[in-house]
Amino acid sequence: MGDFGKVVEDQFFSLLAYVAEQERKKKRQRQTEGIEVAKADGVKFGRPRLEIDGAFVRVYQERKSGVITATLAMKQLDMKHRTFYRRVKEYEEVLS
Repeated sequence: MGDFGKVVEDQFFSLLAYVAEQERKKKRQRQTEGIEVAKADGVKFGRPRLEIDGAFVRVYQERKSGVITATLAMKQLDMKHRTFYRRVKEYEEVLS
């Protein structure tokens, strides 16, 4: 086919790329609509928030008084360091 075959092949791949792009746009639109409907129904996305409870307050007070280290407090609460320090900051804001 030569040059004509190459032109037809290029056009075919362009058509496939266009169809794929349109499908991605439709999928994104349907996803956005689904998320809006879910939010309207009260669905919450993401990980559940670890709340400040009695165990946290007890471990926080032990850490503040120097009985345990921050690392040990994180292990006792089964929290990562960023979550732990975020909760400490929130709790200290509530106290003041």
